[in-house]
Amino acid sequence: MDFATIIGFVAALGIIIGAMYHQTHGHLMGFYSTEGVLLVIVGSACATMMSMPMKNFLATFRVLGKCIFYKEVPLTQALMQLVDFAAVARKDGVLALETRLDEVTEPFLAKGLRMVIDGQDHEAIETSLRLELFSQGERHAIGKKVFAVMGNYAPAFGLTATIIGQVVMFQNMGSDISAIGGGLSVALLGTLYGSLFANLLCLPLADKLGIRSGQETMLKELYLNGIMGIAAGHSPTELKQTLLSFLDGRTATKFEQES
Repeated sequence: MDFATIIGFVAALGIIIGAMYHQTHGHLMGFYSTEGVLLVIVGSACATMMSMPMKNFLATFRVLGKCIFYKEVPLTQALMQLVDFAAVARKDGVLALETRLDEVTEPFLAKGLRMVIDGQDHEAIETSLRLELFSQGERHAIGKKVFAVMGNYAPAFGLTATIIGQVVMFQNMGSDISAIGGGLSVALLGTLYGSLFANLLCLPLADKLGIRSGQETMLKELYLNGIMGIAAGHSPTELKQTLLSFLDGRTATKFEQES
């Protein structure tokens, strides 16, 4: 579970609600507007639906789960596993890896190792795995775009709510004071909702998805290079030195000292 996303959201929301509570002496309902919610949240969601295929929009909640429940695999752990597999292949042959496939939980790595065990051509293995990496990148880009687009539309719909509220306010100037107050409330709350929905939810989640996509791509690039090294018959030491390039200098030095 990604605690950074949860803690960040809850803390930011708590600060905002706390400021509202303090300024209104507990009258939080003064910050609620049904019209503002409909215009900003529902409106921006509908505009996002219009801008992309329905299946991508409906996958929003699945993508959101990736932000919250993402299980990060350390590169050092993946590196150690690949070096271990290289040692087995060097000692007993690549066919011996078949008995170790039950240990592999990553489908990408399992697929690559099976192709090596089956004796497929090295170029065919790399082509297949790189195509999978490419398609993964495309899927991740679309998932990120859902939240990025929604975050871009939200302030615009907040402005729409502001304009509608101002029109109501100006139409009732000099007559119904309560209508002026209602229009001004919608105007201000629309801007508030647009800003909060974009900057507290949509855009941070889009950025987090971009980071997660980069992490997953890096991990699979490590797996791909490890698989190709095993297929080429590289020694565990040779493979480790190659894969250490994926780690930052400090982590690589620490890994070499401990292994």
